[in-house]
Order: sequence, then structure tokens, then C-alpha cells
Amino acid sequence: MRKVMLCLWVVVAAAFSVPAETFPYQDSTVPLEERVRDLVGRMTLDEKVEWVTGFNDTHMGLTGSLGIERLGLPNFRIVHGPYMFKGSYAVGEYLTAGTYFPVSIAQASTWDINQVELMNAALGAEMKTLGAHANAGPAMCIIRDPRGGRSFEYFTEDPYLNGQIAAAYTRGLQSQKVMANLKHFACNNQEFNRHRLNVKVSERALREVYLAGFKTAIQEGGAWSVMGAYNKINGVYSCENPFLLTKVLRDDWGFKGFVLSDWSGTHSTAPSANAGLDLEMPREDWYGKKLLEAVHDGEVSEETVTQMAANLLRGSIWAGVLDHKASLDKSILRSPKHLKIARETSVKSMVLLKNNNNVLPFDRSKIKKVAVIGPSGSLGPHYFDGGYNTRIMQGGGSAFMDVDSEELITPIRGVQANAGAGIDVIYAPGCYAETGCGTVPAKYLRTPDGKDEGLLASYYNNDHFAGEVVKTEVDTKLSHEWRGDIPIPEPTRNNDDKVRFSVIWTGTLHPPETRTYTFSLKNFSGNAELFINGKQIVANLKGNRLDFNQMAAVNLKAGEVYDVKVKYAKTSGMADVRFQWDYENVKWMKEAVALAKDSDAVLLTVGLTGDMGETEAGDRKHLRLFPAQEKLINAVGNVNPNTAVAIIAGSAIDTRNWMESVPSILMAWYPGQEGGNAIADVIFGDAAPGGRLPITFPKSVDQYPEDFHVRGNEIDYKEGVFVGYRYFDKHHLEPLFPFGYGLTYTTFDYSDLKVTPHDRDVCVEVAVKNTGARVGEEVVQLYVRDVESSVERPEKELKGFKKVSLKPGETQTVTFDLTDSAFAFWSDVQKAWTVETGQFEIRVGSSSESLPLRKTVMR
Repeated sequence: MRKVMLCLWVVVAAAFSVPAETFPYQDSTVPLEERVRDLVGRMTLDEKVEWVTGFNDTHMGLTGSLGIERLGLPNFRIVHGPYMFKGSYAVGEYLTAGTYFPVSIAQASTWDINQVELMNAALGAEMKTLGAHANAGPAMCIIRDPRGGRSFEYFTEDPYLNGQIAAAYTRGLQSQKVMANLKHFACNNQEFNRHRLNVKVSERALREVYLAGFKTAIQEGGAWSVMGAYNKINGVYSCENPFLLTKVLRDDWGFKGFVLSDWSGTHSTAPSANAGLDLEMPREDWYGKKLLEAVHDGEVSEETVTQMAANLLRGSIWAGVLDHKASLDKSILRSPKHLKIARETSVKSMVLLKNNNNVLPFDRSKIKKVAVIGPSGSLGPHYFDGGYNTRIMQGGGSAFMDVDSEELITPIRGVQANAGAGIDVIYAPGCYAETGCGTVPAKYLRTPDGKDEGLLASYYNNDHFAGEVVKTEVDTKLSHEWRGDIPIPEPTRNNDDKVRFSVIWTGTLHPPETRTYTFSLKNFSGNAELFINGKQIVANLKGNRLDFNQMAAVNLKAGEVYDVKVKYAKTSGMADVRFQWDYENVKWMKEAVALAKDSDAVLLTVGLTGDMGETEAGDRKHLRLFPAQEKLINAVGNVNPNTAVAIIAGSAIDTRNWMESVPSILMAWYPGQEGGNAIADVIFGDAAPGGRLPITFPKSVDQYPEDFHVRGNEIDYKEGVFVGYRYFDKHHLEPLFPFGYGLTYTTFDYSDLKVTPHDRDVCVEVAVKNTGARVGEEVVQLYVRDVESSVERPEKELKGFKKVSLKPGETQTVTFDLTDSAFAFWSDVQKAWTVETGQFEIRVGSSSESLPLRKTVMR
């Protein structure tokens, strides 16, 4: 089916021949719907099928849909980058990556509609430079469980905030004629088993919680495309679910754009096409020839294929596929203007969680020496040895951005650049990053015969250590990530065409001092085991990234020799393993504590990365930092009372083991490439932290039921509409930090709440005053409570927010206009949105747990 198999398609839309006669679809002055009708009417059935069958070729630089040369229809291009344009080919030229902006959860943390629009307009401008017609984002599933691996890619736990931020993202991006692609529709709330997971969920919970943000982004943001999720909803795959793709999207919401599958998320031909899936991505698996056959067999009507093609054309033509060519203006990429926007957005996203004794901002007049301590502060050998150092400030998976390390402003770079004259800034890692372990150096290892440093590696041509050894070598660095390289000769392949092999490393370990050593096996896939003196110490099976069981503490004595054996079997597409320990932490911890004692202030940088479960296809099993980082925080905090912790991560962190050791905590999220400068702006008071939490921080995962995250094929959303702060309210649980919470460098007072009904609408006014000595931003939050309802409803629901900037002593009146939607719930009985007559309480304040002003209104 694919006509591209001849590689002469090398890129170029401009090389397509254009019909000599000018048709209506080629005239940009003709109304959009007329252009769509004219063009789709000229397409053959084969061409329509070709158009809705996705294509992905990195050499061509094309992800999207192949154009039709006969009609002069260029390729339709999707850029994969939710908050940064990834480098790609455009009209024969490779462009480097663009500005790395703060991640999605950081954008939601701004609670600033204007800033989110501004940032994504800049993102769209960079994508338009490439010639993109669509962005594979925003990702906007509800953060039902903060352990979800893609929480950093999503916005929030709250459906109202989700919709407002997603709509702002969409408006900003689409102001540049680059389509927003809302994903993942719907309920992709955990990554484990996402390809097979069946989500059992009520229609009410779907409508009120999981679909509400998509509706807002479509109806208020004008989004042109939606991506179906991998998982099933109530037994039906999302990408062949007529309830989602036709009943909800098109019939109820009036969606006029197109629906594409998540990559390899299509599971059928006729059911998918008939349900409303317009574009299969990223290759021909179920569409193409199979779709053509389904039409010939009468399983799919040609009218359906025509509508699919028209839906894709509608958005594509709107985005300029027929009218605009890539500008290739490289000056716009990472331009000073865009870097400034990235820095401002990062500042506005940072949430000050704790600030005892007003430790922050640091007073430059009282500081001569600042210590930046911690593994998240700098690129370096203490970080991730054997992978991408730039993972230091971002999550993983398809949202991972290949950021040039020279362009990445780490915390140490930011503090050094912004501390000011006369202030020394010194860095110390304190410990290894992530698990707190690094590769065991060869000098502490010997082969079995004692002749060489390192271990003896014996390879097998299968994944179960059987048969003859096909290769042996002395391995001096047991830290491997095999990608295209195959470490064995003439490998065999399983039925799935994947190379399989296994390897056993043997030798002896010679510990340099007597102490308790922590060992770790780090492998994202496959099965790995560590044995010392014949005893299994660590087993990391099936690439479990986050389980503490992949680590173990062992008492070893200097001068003694220990037999060591490491086994690894490649059982999937990836292959990687790292034999690690924490020995270097001893020296680094001493250096860090000494530096902290000798400094006037300490910025302690800790956190996670995409290799710590904050990634597509992986979930966190706990919310804690790993022990080495927790120990570092306690050690440093106990010797310097002027310590501020900056957490660089993408979701909630369990702080119970170290929170009392430090006076100040700043949630910096994954702050983008200007993150180090933004952190410096905040800690020195050049700007105030402007963020508020878009999710609840629980004290621990123990506050959720055991089956809240499953390892099987089915999950039941038994909590219904009680997600996030609603769940905590219902069960009278005290969070670590509540939804909407955040401190700043000033204080605010709320007064004069007025609630005035106007026909079916309600006007709410409240006065907010800056009662402190600094300029500051406050997020005024409005929640609604149904006092008495025929169905169980949440204790309160966010229904409005506004961010205001106030000078010291300034007062501003903030106004909200509430329509029926602020008081409605979805009735599973009536199958409709319902507003019941009775009292509703309006609550206004600074977070979900701080709502000092309340008044009731009759509806």
C-alpha cells in the first residue's frame, strides 16, 4: 500500500507537482469547509485511505500523513514535543531542538492563563519554523495517582483547572496555526500495563472528572485534534470506542477536528474506523490495505472513509498544509525572547512549600558564600554514568527532550550567574543521583583468575543462560545500555524478531574499607541478579525501576575478598544493566557537610528524573526520594540553619523522613532549560515564587487504598468523582500539602465577599489585600459546595480562580461569574447535566484547605 517505499519522497512538499488548473481547495480565500469538500471530492478511495494511514520515518523527518502528489497535497507533519520542539527534518534540512520550556505540571502550577498562552505561543512559533502542522500535545489526563509515570506531562488532579490550563495551552499554540493534540483520550492514568488495562469507570466520573478538561479545551480552546489512549474504557479500547469518539466528542461536544491513535494504539480496522478513529499512527497496521479491503467487503462504508479524510483535511488546511511552507528561520529557536518567557514561566510555576524563619529569600548583604549541594544541581560524573546527563532536569519517555548540555542552565550555573559580586558559589554533589549509587569501579574488582581488573563476562545466545558460551571478555565497567549494538556474534531471534541474549559476570570484590555498602542493580528491562559469596543480594526482575528491592545493604570488611556474580538476561526490546554501589557517597557526604558548615547559605538540590519512574511506560512505586538523598538533606540541614531545599521533580514527594531538618522547601518541578536562572531569581528574591500546587501532596502512598494502582489487567475506579482533594475531603485525610497551596514572600488578606444572583448566573466579588512588605502574586480560588443533593457530591469543587499581582498595601476586587456549569453534576439516571434547586455554598480563599470566606446562594 505504501507508495513511499521508493525513497525519492525525501521530504519535500515543494517538490510535489501541482495541477496546472487552480481548484477551489488551492485558494486560501475560499472558506475552509468549501476547500475541504472540494479536495476530498477529488480524492480516489485509495488516496483517502492513504491519507488516513499514518507514517513515521525519521530519515524523511516525517511523522504524520503522506501527501498526495497528484493533487499537490503536501505531507501533514506532527512534531513530537509537548513543551519543546524536537529537532527534525523540514524541507530537506535538519533543525536542532528549540527552547525547553517548563513541563506541563509546572505550567499548571502557575495558575496563570495569560502566561500559559504566552509560553505556548512561543512554542508554536518554533514549531511553525519547522513546518509543523500539529504538536503531539498537550498531555492532559487527570493525575488520579501522583505515582503515575507521566504525571509531569499532565496538568492536575482537578477537572476545572485541567480544562482552563489545557484551553490556554491550545489557544497559545494554535495562535501560530499549529494544532494542539489533546491526549490521551481517556483515562490513561497509570502507565503500567497501559496497552491492555481495562478501566472500569462510571459515566458520571467520566463526564465530571476525566473528560471535562477535554471538553473545555475543545469548546473554549478550539482544539483541532484528539489522540486516543492505549487503555480500554469499560471493556472497549479507547481508539475503537464509539461512546468516546462519536457520542461524546462529536455528538455532544460538536468536535469538528480529527482523532488519531496513540502510537500503535489501534487494535482493529472496521471497529476503529466506524467508531470515529480518523488517523492510525504511526504506520500501517490496521488501516492501509486492511481498511481498503474492509470497504470492499462492506464492513466500512466509503462515506465513512470520506468523512475520516475530511476530518484530517479540515485541521490540516486550517494549519496551512496547502498554503504555508517552513520558514526555516533558525533565529527564532531559543531566541532571547523565548528564553525570557521560559524563565518567567518557571518562576511563576515554583511553589514555596515551607519557609520557616523567612530563610528565603537569601539576603545578599549578609552572604559571602553560597553552597549549592546535591545531585540535581549540576551535570557531572556523580549523576547518571552511562546515559543522558540532561535527564537531570526532566522526565522520560516520548516527552524526553534531547537538550544540549551547554544550553541547560542547571542550578549551579544559575546561582553562579545571579548571585552577584562578592559572593562565592561552591558546588558539591553530596551523593550519587537517583538511587544514590554509581557504577562499581574496576579497581575494586578482579577476574576469577585474579589477573585483571574488572569481571569476566560470559555471553549466551539465548535469554536463559543455556548451552555454550558464545563470547567471553574482561569487562572493566559494568554499566551498559545496548541499543543498536548487539554484544554477541550471530544472535538468534525469537518469534517476535527480537534479539535475545544473557550474560554472567564473575570475579571477586575487594572493598576499600569496612562499612555497610548499598548495592543496586539498575536495569529498565530484562532480568538481573546480584550474588555475593553465592547469596542473592539483589534481584531486579522485569526492569523494575523504582522498587527498593533493587537495592540491598551488605556489611563488608576491608582486606577480605568476596566472590561476586551478576546475571542479566535480555527478555525484551531494550537491553541495559548497571552494577552499582554507594561507596563514593562517603567522601561526597563529608565534603558536602564541611562545605555547608563553612557557608552562609545552602541551596540543596534533590529530586528525580525520567530514570526514576517519572516516565512513559513506568510508574513510581513510592513517593520518597531515595535514601542517599534523604540522608544528605538531614546531614546538611542539621549543620546549616540557612538551608533551602529545591526539589526538581515532576510530581508529589513524600518528605516525612527529612522535612523537619530544613526550614525551607521549594518545589521547582522540571523547570525547563532556564530553570537554574529561575531558581536563582526566587532564592535571591529578584522574583517571588508564584506557583500553587495543582495536585494534593499526600503524606505517603499509604493514604490511598492498596488497589488504587494495579499490576493486573483491570482497574476499578471505585472512588468515582472523589479524586485528589475530593478524595482527601471525603475520607477526612490530612494531606502533606493541600491542592492549591503555596507560600510567597508576602501575605494576603481576604474580605468583603459578595454573592449576587443574576437570573441563572451568580456574580461573586471578593477584596484581596497585600498585607506584607513585598510585591506578590496571589491565586484567588473559588470553590462550590452543594449543601444538599440527591447524589453524593464532593465537599467542595474548584469552579473559578484568578491570579493577581499586588503591591504592598494594595487592594483589588476580584470578580467571578458563575454559570449553571458551576453548580451541575452528571446524572446517571437522566443521562444529562443537572442543577438541583437548593442552597449552594461559595467558598473563597488561597487553597483548598484555606477558605476563610463563605456565603450561600439559592439556585
